[in-house]
Amino acid sequence: MRRNRPNSLLATVAILAPLFAVACGTTYSSPPPESRGELEGSRYETMRVLAGRLVDRLQATRDELRATRNREGDTPLFSDLVDRSRRFRDRMEDYSNPPRYVRSDVDELDRLAREYESQTRNVSASTRAVDNWTAAQDVINRMQRLLSGADVDIPPAGDTYPNYPTYPTSPTYPPYPGGGSVLSGSALDDVRRTAHEVVVRATLARDTAERAGATYSDSDRRLFADLSYFVSGAKELETRTNSAATVDRRDVRPFIERLTDDARRIDTSLRGSSAYSRAGSDWVEVVRLLQRLSDMTR
Repeated sequence: MRRNRPNSLLATVAILAPLFAVACGTTYSSPPPESRGELEGSRYETMRVLAGRLVDRLQATRDELRATRNREGDTPLFSDLVDRSRRFRDRMEDYSNPPRYVRSDVDELDRLAREYESQTRNVSASTRAVDNWTAAQDVINRMQRLLSGADVDIPPAGDTYPNYPTYPTSPTYPPYPGGGSVLSGSALDDVRRTAHEVVVRATLARDTAERAGATYSDSDRRLFADLSYFVSGAKELETRTNSAATVDRRDVRPFIERLTDDARRIDTSLRGSSAYSRAGSDWVEVVRLLQRLSDMTR
């Protein structure tokens, strides 16, 4: 997967990018030496946190690809990579029944990432999508080094990369029929207020679920993780609507549609969860607010 660049720079990027990746030590070049022992203590904790970081980076990559209408965000291979990374993270979080085959799990994640990288090597994507994908590769590299016996640092959570523009400079979609695609003035203010309220209500629901206690079933643990990811996505939407004097409906509509789909899926899960039932009232409001945002950006 590569960034959109002016045509005059494509040859230079194609030559220098592999060399730069090798110099940084984040490229997939050769398999690590065999593991020197089982993960335990602080090394287990390091792998556990890395598993969470990987899910965060892969989800951020998919969100950005979807927001920029890049079909690579919905390929079966990438979906499988995200799903497997989530399952691995959940197993690492289960202290009562820790995973027995960590190396095979990491090797499978590595294999899927290599295959996806090979398939998307010539695919154009926004700079932010490429940065998050590169960060995901780096996390897998750290996992492999940790399994080989090396000491590795945990990358910081959140966006540690430069704040590049979110979208490609040239449109990748047909013109909006009928005009009026740009939000500004009072219309944009309404969108911003509603997006902020989504963050507030989603955070309240997540916090209510967190206060429910630690007696989670596997399904409730997954549901809580989904709530947390949704809050991160809602905050990203708020940032996007606040970052410029005008906002194009076509830029934010796909992101709102994805959030709406996720919110409805979570709503169904909340209705079936006795542990998190108290979060239901705030979540009903989240769904309503997202429907309002959807209507505003049609």
